[in-house]
Amino acid sequence: MKNSPEPIELLADLLCVEGVTGRETAILERSAQWVERMGFKPDVSEDGIVFEISADKPGPVLLFCTHLDTVPAGDGWTHPPFGSVREENRLYGRGAVDARGSAAAMLFAMIRLKQQGLKQGRAIAAFSIGEEGNSPSLPKLLKNLGSIDGAVVGEPTKMDVATSQRGLMVLELSANGVQGHAARTDGPNAIYRLSSDLQRLKALQFDRVHNELGNIRLTPTRLKAGVADNVTPPYATAVLDLRSTPSYTHQELTEIIEQTIEGTLRVIDDQWVPCRTPDNARILRAAKQALAKQRFFASDAASDWAALARREIPAIKVGPGDPARSHQPNEWISIEELEKGIEGYTQLALSFFGNLED
Repeated sequence: MKNSPEPIELLADLLCVEGVTGRETAILERSAQWVERMGFKPDVSEDGIVFEISADKPGPVLLFCTHLDTVPAGDGWTHPPFGSVREENRLYGRGAVDARGSAAAMLFAMIRLKQQGLKQGRAIAAFSIGEEGNSPSLPKLLKNLGSIDGAVVGEPTKMDVATSQRGLMVLELSANGVQGHAARTDGPNAIYRLSSDLQRLKALQFDRVHNELGNIRLTPTRLKAGVADNVTPPYATAVLDLRSTPSYTHQELTEIIEQTIEGTLRVIDDQWVPCRTPDNARILRAAKQALAKQRFFASDAASDWAALARREIPAIKVGPGDPARSHQPNEWISIEELEKGIEGYTQLALSFFGNLED
């Protein structure tokens, strides 16, 4: 392609567009323009952008997927969060690593695959939104993509390969009491009842320990109780953050907690199921060949991988940039990291399709 832009130029332009979760229209439009400019015919909807390349010979289908939305900029920046400031070999901006760096690397990997030609099959790229909130759009995109044999979830991992990932459940624990004057102590107090349940959960042991991710993690994160300073509370609630592993289903975890407490449990969100790459998965074999020098690890952070796991699509999580910079002020990615991502994704796809076996 004549006068093809450099990857850092494309990413710099994307980082100028604010796309906080729930307000992604502008970043979808700008990204779609770039995809079309680079020679693809994107399918653009309110849920994201999909484009693909195909070989003449039928074969396996590989999905590259990542998200375009970001968390809010927040405070503490010394560079404009949406100014895409370049300083030496670093590019600053909200989303630089999480996860527009992955999106730029995937787009340029698709360009290289198109230029080199696939030995067989199809490569699909899907850029979704809503991942940083509670309504990720990838499940909607997946409904129209047909059968997929392997997937790559683009998140910052330093191009190390995550082969398992914790899930996330958000639960609400509640206890009831009797409302009355605080000078009297006739009836049960909802705060004491809730406190007793929290102590039971603190002592709760989950027997099955995952060999990669370890133990289940259960953490109270918010409390709410009472109606006035001088009134015994008729209710008390706690929000629980539960980080799951493939050792238990979310239904099993819910039942164990319900058997432990005396109060009431409500599931607020359980869509982020735990994930693990099957040992015999084609995508894992490809990763071991193409990314052999990288670390293979278990990831604590939830991601769109959960949507793939619910559809039993074998996947790995890998992307350019340091995950420690995610959601931080002065988020940045280096030119070298971006190039490493492009090369890694390209080699991974070529291995997946058998191009590297000759």
